[in-house]
Amino acid sequence: MASGDWDILVWQRARSLLQQAERIQANFLKIAVGTNYRTALHGRSFVPPVNVVETDDSLWVMCAIPGVAVKDIEVRLDGPELLIAGQRPLPSCCQDGDLKLWEIPLGRFERRIAVLEGRITLSLGKVTLEDGLLVIELKKNS
Repeated sequence: MASGDWDILVWQRARSLLQQAERIQANFLKIAVGTNYRTALHGRSFVPPVNVVETDDSLWVMCAIPGVAVKDIEVRLDGPELLIAGQRPLPSCCQDGDLKLWEIPLGRFERRIAVLEGRITLSLGKVTLEDGLLVIELKKNS
């Protein structure tokens, strides 16, 4: 066998192994991501990010939850904590497709923020949802 023939065989085998590795990786991601999606919808919840701003009269809580309808959100004071909970569904356009990349969490979400401390009590004020940003006013009561 000539030296050039050997090089061709090595490169063909290397290409075959790379293709096999790509298929294994694709299958793994399909299984792993599918499992995470089912888990997110039927088990654990994700935690959306928040910002809290304090003014003289209120605490303002901003929570990023794009893709969530008002009817799917629960906001309430639960003892010393503010509870923000709800559900972000998979859009109907994507129900039948194969998941290729998973970065946006779906399913149930819950965020608890300790807001009551000292002698100040809070009451739930204005709550709005606009362009995926939930804004909650917690009024200070002396």
